[in-house]
Amino acid sequence: MNSVRDNINDEFIMVIAQQNQMHVLPDSTKVWMESGSSIKYTKAFNKKREVWLEGNSFFEVYKHEGSFFQVHINKAFIEVKGTCFLVKQDDIKQNEITLFHGKIEFNVESTGKKIVMQPLQKVTYNVDNAQTQIENIAHITWENGRYNFEDVPLTQLIETVNQMYNTNIVLKRNLGKKALFSGSIRYDETLDDVLDKICFSLNLTIETHNEQIIIH
Repeated sequence: MNSVRDNINDEFIMVIAQQNQMHVLPDSTKVWMESGSSIKYTKAFNKKREVWLEGNSFFEVYKHEGSFFQVHINKAFIEVKGTCFLVKQDDIKQNEITLFHGKIEFNVESTGKKIVMQPLQKVTYNVDNAQTQIENIAHITWENGRYNFEDVPLTQLIETVNQMYNTNIVLKRNLGKKALFSGSIRYDETLDDVLDKICFSLNLTIETHNEQIIIH
């Protein structure tokens, strides 16, 4: 991971992730960055805790009483109250914010709309029309660089993996409610290792057909 001065304003520090890595901000906040993502923050960060994010990153914010923390994304920002949350911006027109624990406030800049998110909720935000959608998630927690799953139905697990890795894995076999997965996935774990883990745990097989991954 490279840390370089911003060319426009040398009071900013820019961090670009060359691979999946964790960066610690001056206030001890941990940012688990995906390869290709970047963050920018001021040298005087501890006086005003603001981060500008491009790409996907998981934030584990260090709580400071009386000090807010903001993450700026495309045409919106997130105000943090000491928490763990994931920001995904794979789709240029649609962003996702998933809160695992704590509390955050999602702010749409063009409309002034605010959404106070509770733990285990996900907000989907359309950048073009500023529309938002909120949904509940379950059975997933985050701890020190790992997603932990407890008795997650296989269909939900595959949907989560597709979101994490921007893939289109198809489940061809109806295993009913008995196919429950418990385990963990590291933020930097390869897709192949994750699929091997799932298939070993649930006695499934993988095949690839025309670049599509099929599990049965």
